[in-house]
Amino acid sequence: MNRIKDELAKRDRIRQQVLLIRNTGETNMFDVENVKRLAYYYNCHELINYLNTDRAGYINLILTGKFN
Repeated sequence: MNRIKDELAKRDRIRQQVLLIRNTGETNMFDVENVKRLAYYYNCHELINYLNTDRAGYINLILTGKFN
């Protein structure tokens, strides 16, 4: 049960970090390299890891708002 709660909390943190980067207005969210750069700047480590491990999932997230 804790594993499920941890995964849901992680997804919520990633979603919040995506919104943080989006709300800066500094980059197009499809420009993954710039999103990574801004994520480093804003200390969004879960987002950086997500971008490195599941880029297609990230694109799905910004298009639909849902995780794979």
